[in-house]
Amino acid sequence: MLEKSTIQQEIAVRLYENAYYGTTYGKGLYRKAIYNGSIDMKNPFRKYVIDLYQYSDWSIQANSQEQEAIASTISKTPDKIYSWIYRYDSATKTKTPVTGCCILDINTNEIDIHVIEEDDDSVGMWKLAARPCKPTNDGRKVPQLLATNTDLATW
Repeated sequence: MLEKSTIQQEIAVRLYENAYYGTTYGKGLYRKAIYNGSIDMKNPFRKYVIDLYQYSDWSIQANSQEQEAIASTISKTPDKIYSWIYRYDSATKTKTPVTGCCILDINTNEIDIHVIEEDDDSVGMWKLAARPCKPTNDGRKVPQLLATNTDLATW
């Protein structure tokens, strides 16, 4: 499924703690995403959104045969959290699922990202080390974890 050749693109992953984790959005329905985040690619520019869950909550969200195949090949590990990847179109504010997943090891803060874009037949696989970010006092929303393979000053 994810065996196509890879092209290493510049990427930045920002993860935010889900402030609504554990709250309800309906009778008996709980928000279970531990982190919310975004994956930004520079060239060509693409934005993806992710919500990281424990394996049992993530695997039941598989909506296609490709996602079910990915969920069945990935082993359940209690020290990792998982996300499906959605391409975000800022013009229409729509999220479209893409083939692939994101996995965060919560002990080492290592992020594995696998994306297959069906539209232009592009593939990307990254293994990045996430680092904690320092909070600021100027009111900006700062991610809790940041992982990148490029210098963000050039973005």
